[in-house]
Amino acid sequence: MGRNCCKISNNVKHPFCLVHRFIYYICNVKYSKIPIAQTIVLLCEKFGFKNVVISPGSRNAPLVVGFASNNYFNCYSIIDERSAGFFALGIAQQKKHPVILLCTSGSALLNYSPSISEAYYSEVPLIVISADRPSYKINIGDGQTVDQTNVFGNNILRSINLNQDIIHSQKKILQSNLQNLIPENIKKSQIKSFQSKIDEKNLLDLNKIFNDCIEMSSPVHLNVPLEEPLYEFLDKPSISVKKSKPIIKDELKNESKYINLLNKYSKIMVLVGCQSPGELSDETVFKLNQNSNVVVLKETTSNIHDSNLFGNIDRLLAPLELLKGTREVFSTLQPELLITLGGMIVSKKIKSFLRDFPPIDHIHIGSSRANDTFFKHVKHLKINANSFFRKMEHKANSEKSFYSKWQKIDSCFSKYERIFIDKAPFSDLKVFSIIANKIPGEYLIQASNSSTIRYLQLFNLKNHNFTYCNRGVSGIDGSTSTAVGASLASNKPVVLITGDLSFFYDINGLWNNYLKNDLRIIIVNNGGGGIFRILPGFKENEVFSKFIETKQHKSAKWMAKHFGFSYQNKKTKLGLKLALLNFFKKSSKPKILEISTSSKISSNVLKNYFQYLSNRHEK
Repeated sequence: MGRNCCKISNNVKHPFCLVHRFIYYICNVKYSKIPIAQTIVLLCEKFGFKNVVISPGSRNAPLVVGFASNNYFNCYSIIDERSAGFFALGIAQQKKHPVILLCTSGSALLNYSPSISEAYYSEVPLIVISADRPSYKINIGDGQTVDQTNVFGNNILRSINLNQDIIHSQKKILQSNLQNLIPENIKKSQIKSFQSKIDEKNLLDLNKIFNDCIEMSSPVHLNVPLEEPLYEFLDKPSISVKKSKPIIKDELKNESKYINLLNKYSKIMVLVGCQSPGELSDETVFKLNQNSNVVVLKETTSNIHDSNLFGNIDRLLAPLELLKGTREVFSTLQPELLITLGGMIVSKKIKSFLRDFPPIDHIHIGSSRANDTFFKHVKHLKINANSFFRKMEHKANSEKSFYSKWQKIDSCFSKYERIFIDKAPFSDLKVFSIIANKIPGEYLIQASNSSTIRYLQLFNLKNHNFTYCNRGVSGIDGSTSTAVGASLASNKPVVLITGDLSFFYDINGLWNNYLKNDLRIIIVNNGGGGIFRILPGFKENEVFSKFIETKQHKSAKWMAKHFGFSYQNKKTKLGLKLALLNFFKKSSKPKILEISTSSKISSNVLKNYFQYLSNRHEK
């Protein structure tokens, strides 16, 4: 989209774009007179942070103008702050580079919380910049005067309060000194010297937090106190900034003891969670495939498509849980060494299995953070996975190998899966089996949480689509907004596959000017939170229906019309297959395909599916 996304013209469309209107009236100016506002904008440019998502307001006007009037930046106006946060996350997810998220003071910042938590646990770099009032105006009973210090708590990498400028609004400071920014009885001639110290400290803090954001691939927060007047600008900057290089930290260099573990054990499991495409090289995947001691379990979000690795983890383990001799079978599949790669794991079945049948050792490779998901005191090795596996000894395949045990089970369940699905009634399982075969290879998949990603993981994607899902905190909020942001940032078209509750919850994700014509949304509408029907403790009663499953009878038809989408609804297998023939073809507007299913039928089909496979386990 480039700068066209924020192009100023006399014909400002979409009257809700307040940022655009504001800039139109002051388009002859570029830089705020407030030094800290200048510093932030200039340093962001030095660091190459091109994408700026702006939540409109007044207190943040000095920063809004600085970014939006600078042709270097791509600026996007998103009114709903919760949606804006996920929109920015989608861009950063695809760009793999920090995206700026800018808001005014007060409740605006608080609305970013879900997306910032998601970014933190998914290791997505965002730079949140919140404008704030001076300290003496906080908690005074006035509007928008909440305390914005460290509002994200432990769910963010770092938060800092920048120092307020004293050279701006000097008269007010000298008259009241309510901020206690400067010593009493100070001379005017000394103010400049004090301001220089503030500039130095702010620049130092900004450099450090920007470098941390890049190095750790995690969100950070800058809280910026701005004194009025806010609407005074310069044509040229009055200050200069310098970008500092990050401090190189000493990482663990001696990985010999971990390599020894790799070559010591004869039952090794590699479990790959969420990661970007291409993290594991073809050479590494080939080497892992050739080693009889190694089993690789991959999730859909691992974006690895080698057919010799084991996907469909729940399809492998859920039927085994239903066997009378479950413990005996699971003990033969128990690894001695667990190696995890990437981010969060979707499958509850693999988590349960590895907690009940734990490895002797657990190593996490790469990433900035290692989660002790399986309670084995995980050891974190910050090394490239390809470099690590390059040192693994080769061990030839044999019929009694660890790999062969897993392969036998996988072959059995793969054989019977198709038989069951062909005969199954129209249901969520049937729908996802069809969808998995029909998405063109050039499309990126954005999957919503809960049932959607779990169903998607039961099937191999025929065309090897790259798949993303907000698994950091695994909420249903923000899936649509993330997909729209990802669509904007990617050079590939995007399809969002979502459930009804996820879609309706984040409907404001469509309230923007950045919907591309090749955006596709597939809604599997089973009338509520269908996943709760397959969880332990389900009861068919009014309380469960109303407060847990949350039954609803809404359709996306009128929403599609309102936001300019073409729309179809399908309720049968044949109807769905016919719709998919043209759904991904080029069009003059984005498209929504809503698929209506029964939650009751779908939950029964899924339970029968796992039981059917279990009954056919080759003992």
